[in-house]
Amino acid sequence: MNQGGVESHEKEGMYERLHEVVMSFGSNEHPRRRSIEEAIEAMRLVMSECEASDIYETPEIHGRGEPYMNAVLSGRTGMELETLERLTKEYETGAGRDAAARNAGRVPIDIDIVIWDGTVVRPKDYSQSFFRIGYKSVSLKVSAPHGCS
Repeated sequence: MNQGGVESHEKEGMYERLHEVVMSFGSNEHPRRRSIEEAIEAMRLVMSECEASDIYETPEIHGRGEPYMNAVLSGRTGMELETLERLTKEYETGAGRDAAARNAGRVPIDIDIVIWDGTVVRPKDYSQSFFRIGYKSVSLKVSAPHGCS
């Protein structure tokens, strides 16, 4: 059953709602590529039907810092948005993303949920090249998302 991007799957006699999610990953701290790969693998543990873009380099959006490695992951999850967001922030903190890193312009890993059940929840990220490049290669898409192009 698919209604508004939400599917239901039977799980041990109960139904679990699956939400469509598209996430953005970025890192500007060595080892950038490995940080992205490990974060994607961690998120795959709580998602199904995952598809990841290639990992690619983009300049820092303000032109002042180190270049980033980025990737996009799409898939489905039984978690609610707030729970998945909390998990991503806990992962970031565990990877060293803290106030000192932010103040120094270092991003060991950044994980953002950009699209949730067909709705763009981070319009600024959705419009940035660091997301758009990877988003082109994953299959979960949104059509005409709430004024974003």
